Amino acid sequence: MKYVVYGLTSVLTSSVAATAVLHYAVALGRTGGSDLVAVPAVDVAGVPIVVEIVLGPGVPVLAEPAADDLLEPEHRAFVADLTERTRSALARRTDRP
Repeated sequence: MKYVVYGLTSVLTSSVAATAVLHYAVALGRTGGSDLVAVPAVDVAGVPIVVEIVLGPGVPVLAEPAADDLLEPEHRAFVADLTERTRSALARRTDRP
């Protein structure tokens, strides 16, 4: 598990989801784009929630380790979606003259 730190708050999500968010943030930073991302997370009581964050150039985001959780969710659909968005963003960058 990792905390995705955004502004003055953080959200707890799976390690793979946090990594996908960071990779997408890097791609958007390289291309000058921005996007709204609905991140699967858990609240302080451990209840699944979705947190919407805006990613784009100049928006600092970081991921920091959290306590390991043997029941860490995989968030496969979220990671697959963000991986595709990352590929698309980077492809648009290489398509520019």
